[in-house]
Amino acid sequence: MRKRAFCLLLCGILILTLTGCTGRELYERLLIHGIGVDKEPDGSYTVTVRSSVSTEDAGEEYFKCQGKTVLEALNSLSLSTGRKPFYAHNYLVVFGKSCAEQGLDGCLDFFVRYYNTRPAVQMYLAEGKAEDILSFQKDGKYLKMGELQQLGDSSRDTGRTVGTEILDFVAGVKRQGFSPVLPVLRAEEDGVKIVSTAYFDNYALKGFLTLDETRGYLAIKEKLKNGEAVVEAGGNLGTVTLSLSDGCGKISCPKKKDNPPGFFLQVQVTGDVSAVSGGKELLTEEDYLRLEKLLAEELRQEIEGALDKTVRTDSCDIFGFGALLYREEPDTWRQISGEWKTLMTQCSYEIEVTAKVCRLAQ
Repeated sequence: MRKRAFCLLLCGILILTLTGCTGRELYERLLIHGIGVDKEPDGSYTVTVRSSVSTEDAGEEYFKCQGKTVLEALNSLSLSTGRKPFYAHNYLVVFGKSCAEQGLDGCLDFFVRYYNTRPAVQMYLAEGKAEDILSFQKDGKYLKMGELQQLGDSSRDTGRTVGTEILDFVAGVKRQGFSPVLPVLRAEEDGVKIVSTAYFDNYALKGFLTLDETRGYLAIKEKLKNGEAVVEAGGNLGTVTLSLSDGCGKISCPKKKDNPPGFFLQVQVTGDVSAVSGGKELLTEEDYLRLEKLLAEELRQEIEGALDKTVRTDSCDIFGFGALLYREEPDTWRQISGEWKTLMTQCSYEIEVTAKVCRLAQ
């Protein structure tokens, strides 16, 4: 009886001392859908935000704030809205060119370190200001952040754009012998588009690839699975559009121990004839062979262009040649890693592209 009485007394004390939940309800929070970050000349940050009032609210609000750091700017939103920022619903982060030129490490750390953020979200670079992307309106309505997020997934459909999450970018910076890339956004009259690919030296912006050069990069990285290629075949074929599929890329290093080492880049791609402008209905075997040669040469030139810009000119290893050496020849890598920025420009790179155009049964 004494034990039972003691247990009842203890339960009563616990019930009396329990407090209600002190956390805020969702309607008391600012549900962040997108964040844009621009760095000002004085070192402060201008942060633009797209948010909603509730999870059921289809509309989105637009806010602009400033602070010495990204977090200070975001927390200042509570002063103007009375709501605390909540990041669990965030779709993406857009950094302005000013941030990238001075190095993204100064403003990116918050998105990785802060306990309340989601680092596995789409990451973009604005061609100009991030504010221009977040504030874009068409027909008087803001572009939904969910739609903008989908642009990062367009690489699987177009074969000419990259998709990068914050964690991908940070891992690319920290990976041995590797340089990260980001899709670049531009706000035009008819919408926001990916117009190029930015590549980085550590956290700092180094240069840009065209969409065609981006396809060359994707082909080597085994990410060219869809998209169209247009080749000028001439004669009664004219301009031929090929739908690409089943792209396969591989990098090997048959001359690992040479100084500098040599690399072999192989790409295989399959295409289907989707349109022929010259009016020819039935293609001969000679026509198919010609199209395969033209397609292979076009891809080879795109790979060569990306290689020239990033590796030979700017010493940015977006293809991961150094990472390959680090994995396969760690002893060799330890000897040359300190000189890799110089050595990569001196390495030999052999490119081989094989194209297969599917024949139609006749």
